Formats: sequence, structure tokens, C-alpha cells
Amino acid sequence: MKQEDELYYDAMDALMEGDSEEAVALLKEALAIDKNYVQTYVGLVSAYGMERDDRRRIEATKKAFEITKKDYKKWPKEMLWGYMENRAHLRAIQYMADLYWDNGEDEKAIELFELLLRLNPGDNQGVRYELAALYAGKSGRELNNMFDKGNATQNWDDLEKMLAKQNKKHKFWGQG
Repeated sequence: MKQEDELYYDAMDALMEGDSEEAVALLKEALAIDKNYVQTYVGLVSAYGMERDDRRRIEATKKAFEITKKDYKKWPKEMLWGYMENRAHLRAIQYMADLYWDNGEDEKAIELFELLLRLNPGDNQGVRYELAALYAGKSGRELNNMFDKGNATQNWDDLEKMLAKQNKKHKFWGQG
């Protein structure tokens, strides 16, 4: 395993323990090894998110997406989640789509969410729910609340109904 990966996983462990300061320090150490390693920026998105440092979170999101676009000058036919080396790139694309969505750039968000569903049709990231919520006129916060309610009650019918309705209308997910 690459040293950058070890630092990333140690940083994610630190985040699980609520220590974003340690996570950022580890990820900066990884950047010193390779400043163009997408997984490190994906980790920084999480760490800065925990710290509620929106400026740095947004910078890390943009950098992760920029590196992903450099790594893939042309999008591949598929980029399945089951391959560990794909996950950071898939997350970088999703984080950028989320940023577009948060900023009201819905068309750009839709383009990236649909790209993710083409690259990884099994949708291990739950992008189909984000796209359904966006089409339904909901915010990311509203979608998170729907997930929280589903998790609390162990009933995700509202999410599934929203997905079915929006997918029937917009035909964005072939598995649905």
C-alpha cells in the first residue's frame, strides 16, 4: 500500500474519532508526498467539512475534481465502485456535483450525477437519490433529513417513492 493511502486511512480513523486536526495533519503529510493524489483531497473534503471550514472544503472539492479530470481526459465507459482505485475519483465527481447543487448550478450537478450513474450503474454511492431529490426540487439538507428519518424508523418508503416518481419522469437510473 502506498504511504499516501496509509496516511489517508489513518486520517479517516482520526475523523471517526472526531479528531479533524489530526486528520488534516496526516493529509497534509500525504500532500507532501504527492500533491496530485486525488484521495488526499477527498479526505480533506471530509476533514474540512467536519471543521465546518467551507472555504477549504470547497477548495479541496475543486482540486479533487480537477485532478480527476486530468486523470481521465476522456471519461471511461465504466468506473466501478468495486475497484478501490476508482472510489476516490467517484467521490471527487460526486462532491463536485454536490457543490454545484448547493450553489444552484443544477444543470452542472445533473450532468455529473448522470455521469456517475453511467460510470457506476450499481450506484454504490446513492447518487440516484441525490438526482431524484434535485429533480423533485429538494435541497441536499432535505434529502439528508429524509435519510435520517428513514434510518431512525427503518422505513425508507418516502425516499423510494421519490426515486420511483422522478426516475419515471426523467429516466436517469436503469436499475430502478
